[in-house]
Amino acid sequence: MNELQRTEYLTALGVTSYMPRFRLPLAPEPLQAPLPPPVEEQRKPAPPAAAVMAAVGVAGEPSGLKSDAHKPSDLEANPAKSSPDMGRVIGSITAESRVSAAVAQPTTVAPPQRKVAPFVLSYWRLGEEVLAVDSREPGTALPVEALFGNIARALGWHKLESERNKLRWPLAENPFAAAAGADDARDTCSSWLEAAYLRNPVKTIWLMGQQAREFCNPVSQGAETESLSDWQGVRVVSMPSLTELLQEPARKREVWNLLRKVYPDQTRR
Repeated sequence: MNELQRTEYLTALGVTSYMPRFRLPLAPEPLQAPLPPPVEEQRKPAPPAAAVMAAVGVAGEPSGLKSDAHKPSDLEANPAKSSPDMGRVIGSITAESRVSAAVAQPTTVAPPQRKVAPFVLSYWRLGEEVLAVDSREPGTALPVEALFGNIARALGWHKLESERNKLRWPLAENPFAAAAGADDARDTCSSWLEAAYLRNPVKTIWLMGQQAREFCNPVSQGAETESLSDWQGVRVVSMPSLTELLQEPARKREVWNLLRKVYPDQTRR
């Protein structure tokens, strides 16, 4: 190894090379170190390591060099052949210390959620037969309770154990927070319905009205347009809301025909 190789190795390893400023006692006479050939004399461009070696060449060798520095090396005999090999050696030493530039990954921006107007969901459970969720508009004074009681009486379920509940959306009115979106309403309402079913399983789930079909449907998104679907062995029936039936009495026949299809035994009489 000559002086250029030693200096390059130490530079790659991050070790500062020590050079005495004067000739040490018993040190051999310093000699001029051989320099790499000029760039124009080489047929092929020198690799990066050879270019660095040419840049760190010194005009004179200081005192204190070992005697093996006076021996010609492979680089001195054939520098054009040894430079690529040395470049690979130096490259393998410094490979771990090289930091590649991080490639910037595009950030996916979620589209804004569709805002949902406030609404109210009424919940009824009749024994183990049906769990009904009705969409109601706040502020409307319509006899929806009486109409649902008439439907239960027509099916012969008016004497079953009943349970009533209500869910208002959004859960909390906060003028300083962002408006609640459709995804939030769907997560909240569907979880509320599934929890109510798990507490008291039933044979059929009624989804009455747009909000109930869109945000409470446990089947999947887009299934609110289907009148009949199945969810874990439970029938899911979609129909107009009680408010729509009171505002448009002609649609009661549509609901009655659907109930006759789902409950042929209860509607036979």
